[in-house]
Amino acid sequence: MLSCRLRPIAALVFVPIASLLAGCGGGGGGTTPPPPPPPPPPVEIGPGPGPAAPSIPAEPAISTVAARAAPFAAAPHRDSARQAALDRIDRFADDPPGTEADVRALLADFTGWVTQDPNDAVSQAGLAAAIVLAGAYNAGIDAGYTPGQILGLLEPVTQIASARPEGGGALAPAMMRAAADFPRPTDPDFSSADLQIGIRSYLLPALHNARARLEAVANNSPGPGIRLAEIRSHRGSCYAYRAEFRALSGLLRVAQSALLQFCAYQLNPGDWDWTVPAGDRDGDGDGVLGVEEYLPGDPFGWRHPSDNMQRAGGHMRGALEMMIAALGEAPDDSLLRKALGAGGTASALAKLRDLQEMAAGEVRVQIVHEGGSDGAGSFTTRMSLRRLWDAPVDDLKGLCPTLQPVSGGYWSALPRAPSDFPRPQIGGLFPEPQPVLEMLATGPMYIAITHDSVERLTVIDRRAGR
Repeated sequence: MLSCRLRPIAALVFVPIASLLAGCGGGGGGTTPPPPPPPPPPVEIGPGPGPAAPSIPAEPAISTVAARAAPFAAAPHRDSARQAALDRIDRFADDPPGTEADVRALLADFTGWVTQDPNDAVSQAGLAAAIVLAGAYNAGIDAGYTPGQILGLLEPVTQIASARPEGGGALAPAMMRAAADFPRPTDPDFSSADLQIGIRSYLLPALHNARARLEAVANNSPGPGIRLAEIRSHRGSCYAYRAEFRALSGLLRVAQSALLQFCAYQLNPGDWDWTVPAGDRDGDGDGVLGVEEYLPGDPFGWRHPSDNMQRAGGHMRGALEMMIAALGEAPDDSLLRKALGAGGTASALAKLRDLQEMAAGEVRVQIVHEGGSDGAGSFTTRMSLRRLWDAPVDDLKGLCPTLQPVSGGYWSALPRAPSDFPRPQIGGLFPEPQPVLEMLATGPMYIAITHDSVERLTVIDRRAGR
């Protein structure tokens, strides 16, 4: 992560799964929409559905107790870093941990270095990364995944960090290979509750501790122009300043936002069989599929009684603010500026500010679509992404339309017309829902959103060969 070999960083945004499901809502046809469903009764996921466990329970694999208790930086050194820590971070990019013992060793090394010298900023960054890795590992083990499934996901991540010659072109295939053996929601033994409990109990607390470490370095730094570390490579030297630690903390807030959104809704399908063809789900033989026919029954889709979505929105907005501040103060010889390349900072700042505007309230966006019955097209409409977080729906199924089975293509069932969507304004996401509903009713295979410098933010892409 602290390497002059980093490539330019693209604009960062997590589009929650809930936003795609929310795209299945809206009203039409001039009929009175049904009343919204009552709030669901409490649905527990083990210790509880809140954003993080009040205390970390006994960890199932790797203890992070000593690492989390290691001291925080109070007065980070100027232009000084332990070379062993720099070498360990660089080695991690080229040779990520492949066993549980490797993760333990990584955590032990950085815990020892931070304990010896809490004001070594690079060691603090390494410890933050090791704590997150151990937290993710514990969460996966607690949910029933194998060590190989969890550690296999590191390969594509480290390709980004090391910027190997194969670069981004190999990233998508690597991600697909890594995820091939990972349990999926359609697997018969998948339990979202188990994974949510693991995330809540082990990974979210790890992210909180890691962020606190990075922010202690940034907040206690002597100033924005003070070098905290020099990182050498065959391409020359670059430097870590306060800005780098703020940017890393912002990235962790993006991760917190995504995980909180995943934990916000009940996703367990029970004994639902996802392999049944859509045409065979028409139980009453009327030629159309009600939501109760093509999705698992209650409590699937219910929102847990927690403020996870509201917290997720706060983290996303805070992350964008933090990354904008980091780029704004990064000196010319900083790692951030070097990674972005000539002219990259201005472009990145523009994208981050436009993403910030999208996350803050209502904006006008262009929606581009391809592959539906009407071919390709685009239109401009208003969108309020913040509604997804600040006023989340209680039942995702209440946003989904009546469908009609179809044959061929990528869709086995599609809405017949905008009037098949039951909720006006698609849960508030689109204040002017009609053009969105008309587009969704055509069965598009590609949908992307553009707002100023944020171009073609893909929502769905099911085109052949993509």
